[in-house]
Amino acid sequence: MRKYSQDLTIRIGDSQEEGSGKKGMGEILQVRNAYRMETWRQIIQDCQKSRLSNKAYCQQQGISEKTYYYWLRKLRTAAMEQAAPQLMELEPKVEDQREELYIRYRGAELTLPAETDIEAIAAVLRSLQRL
Repeated sequence: MRKYSQDLTIRIGDSQEEGSGKKGMGEILQVRNAYRMETWRQIIQDCQKSRLSNKAYCQQQGISEKTYYYWLRKLRTAAMEQAAPQLMELEPKVEDQREELYIRYRGAELTLPAETDIEAIAAVLRSLQRL
């Protein structure tokens, strides 16, 4: 497994605690975890490229099969978390929902806003009756 560690360069941020010149424990753990994830990602890719069974590859490389599957599961879970759909609240689409009044009389059609004065509508209807 040492052959993988020489090929990796992982750098997470340039931030250091001001004044102390030391990295915080959280940042150290983050770098360590990123390094391990990348190392095992490469090992799993090499296994898949080798066309050997997982068991044969692990035996050949001196890797515990149990550890191999642990990291495979861990990498798959991390990939799923990154690709998981996220829910977000949507505002309802407000369309022009004006109430309208439709009048049909003797083949004539009239569409009016619901706020139209009722006396004006009555006058129009009386006019239509006279025709």
